[in-house]
Amino acid sequence: MSARSLGVGAVVGLALLAGAPAARGQGSTAQTQFDYGLAEMEAGRFASGCPALAESYRIDPHPGVLFTLAECENKWGKIASAFTHYEAYIDLFAHMSDEQKAHQRGRDRIAAAQRDALRPVLPQLAIALPAGAPAGTTVTRDGDPLGAPSLGVALPVDPGEHLIVAKTPDGVRHETRVTLERGQRRNVVLDLTATPTPTPTSTPTRTPTPTSTSTSTSNPVRTWAWIAGGIGLAGIAVGSIAGAVVMNDASTIHSQCQPDQSCSPSGLSAASQSRTFGAISDVGFAVGGAGLITSLVLFLLPGPKAVVPVASPQPHGGFVGLRATW
Repeated sequence: MSARSLGVGAVVGLALLAGAPAARGQGSTAQTQFDYGLAEMEAGRFASGCPALAESYRIDPHPGVLFTLAECENKWGKIASAFTHYEAYIDLFAHMSDEQKAHQRGRDRIAAAQRDALRPVLPQLAIALPAGAPAGTTVTRDGDPLGAPSLGVALPVDPGEHLIVAKTPDGVRHETRVTLERGQRRNVVLDLTATPTPTPTSTPTRTPTPTSTSTSTSNPVRTWAWIAGGIGLAGIAVGSIAGAVVMNDASTIHSQCQPDQSCSPSGLSAASQSRTFGAISDVGFAVGGAGLITSLVLFLLPGPKAVVPVASPQPHGGFVGLRATW
């Protein structure tokens, strides 16, 4: 059995053991991230599972979580990251007590086998500045800074494309993109004489130029038309419900009252309720009809200069409406 198949076959059982140390923090963010990352990993969704495992290890570093992260990255194809984390786990294992080592259940042997299998296929990339590069020039690879000791040294990288940015002290950026496959080695000397890469800037938001055609949201009368329509529909609904109550009461009155207008207690109650809800129904339909007519008129009118609500109380009623100025 190869080292890779050994790791894949054991990852589910051993990864579950990785959660044991974190069990002391049940419900914590680290445990939640680990559980999610493991589930995503087992489902083959490494792009979401591996970062979750990395976050779990960052919050609450346990060797088992680190081992599971390395397995996830290995299956994802991030073999340089997996190689680094296998080595980190092996180093942690070497400093464990005998009792702690026993709890690892053989993960050290899997990590060593996987690391040794990855070593010959690791892409390696050496990045150097040209002779005469201005002092203070900084270099990043995929966003990570490379200090002077790392320049010119072949370092393991994941397969795929890598973005290298050199920034001179005057702020000028020079970008280089390099793509490597498994086992490939490249030496790159950055070119600081090429056309500088513009520094990314945010694109200003353009304000639309007003036109002669106005939308419904820019016309205040449209807003009041919708409001009036809503009031109209609500009035019709109230009138309908109250009318239904009146019709139900009418049935009770018919059965509980005699032609001489003598009624049983339930008949009298139904008659009283019928008068009350009859009035409510009349008002509801009146308001509803007025609201719908007002809404229709407002939709058909051109946009006025101003629209304001008005109310005029009267001795036996009142008026509520809108006043528009053109």
